[in-house]
Amino acid sequence: MSVRVIGHIAAQKNDLRKASIVPIRSEIEKKLKTAQKQKQEIVISTLRLVLAALKNYEIDHRSETIDDDTMVKILRRELNKRQESIEAFRRGGRNELADKEQQEVEIIKSFLPPEMTADEIRAVVQKVIDDKGGSAGVNYGQVMGETMKKIGSAAPGKVVSQVVKDIMGDSSKPKSL
Repeated sequence: MSVRVIGHIAAQKNDLRKASIVPIRSEIEKKLKTAQKQKQEIVISTLRLVLAALKNYEIDHRSETIDDDTMVKILRRELNKRQESIEAFRRGGRNELADKEQQEVEIIKSFLPPEMTADEIRAVVQKVIDDKGGSAGVNYGQVMGETMKKIGSAAPGKVVSQVVKDIMGDSSKPKSL
């Protein structure tokens, strides 16, 4: 699969998101049909795995439908699995498998909304701290919980956690006399 195909998928995703709000699952199913017609094996296998992950979630949670926020969380989980595999394959000298996983990462990313930047996350975290009365009376767990409620699936928890630690680390250190 070429970079051109992956770029084309990402461009189509952005066009669809701008034109109308299309549920993620419908978008995935549509791309799967297109990939099957064009015989794009890596796209087909990746999208089938993603749809299987969504179906497994439905079975595990006994739900008939999944909202888009939950789908984004599932897609991010699938993305993390592939990124961990890439690292393991590179450490093991299996670059051809790492490259395949990287292609899968790009395909999955094409269905995810753009992530918040660190500055945007920092602004939300600072507002949460200020709303709670400054950094003196709040702890990490309170700030993380409230921040994740506000941010939702717009940023990975790992990134939010790092920003909270950076901000609270700076403001919660005792001042030496």
